[in-house]
This record gives sequence, structure tokens and C-alpha cells, in this order.
Amino acid sequence: MHIFGTAQISSGRHKLPEDRVRPKRFEYGFQEPETIRPGRCSIRQALQFLSEHRTDPDEVGSAESIARRYNLDVKRVDSVLTHFSVFDVEKPKSLTEGAEKLQAQILAKSESHNFGQNIRGD
Repeated sequence: MHIFGTAQISSGRHKLPEDRVRPKRFEYGFQEPETIRPGRCSIRQALQFLSEHRTDPDEVGSAESIARRYNLDVKRVDSVLTHFSVFDVEKPKSLTEGAEKLQAQILAKSESHNFGQNIRGD
């Protein structure tokens, strides 16, 4: 039966997907290209030459050597090296060390303000 203005509903069942495997997770959030055109670089390559420039800016990390290695324009590489850098991730020596210092500071403040005294005066 078909009513004017409504869509006809299929009586057949829809097939579920056959492949139930989770999609692959990529390191930078998307699939990297297999081939890179001359004059271009991937995010991985850019991070690599930025870190090389940071560790050894004169020899390995100079704009000329990077441009030669990755087939890039020297002016663009120089611009990237000027305006971008990789972050340093520094972890505390000990997580408990910071917590102990904070606890000592809180105790010192509470003692100076008499927060630790009993209300009844015992």
C-alpha cells in the first residue's frame, strides 16, 4: 500500500557490515601519504628536521642541508626553522617530591594561622 507523500519501506532486512575490525589508529591522527611530491614534506619529516635543527643547527640541521635532503626550497626551510620548533617535554624528577613540598607548605601555613588547634582548647 502506498500513501501519497510517504516513502515506501523496504520489507527486506539491511545487511550488517561484514568487517567488524576497528580501524587502524595512525600516529598523527591520519594516514600519512606513501609518496611525497618534490617540494613538499610530511609531518613526520618536518618534525624530524626540526629536531635535527635543534640538536645540531650548524651541520645536520642547517637550512641548506635540510633543503637538499628533502628536495625543498631553501627559503621555505629557513622560514619553517625560524617560525616553528619542537617542544621539550620535561617530567618532574619525582612526583612525590612535588607533593611533599606542597604538603610542607600547607602545613607551614596552617601552623602559622593556628588552623590545627582544637576548638575546645584541649
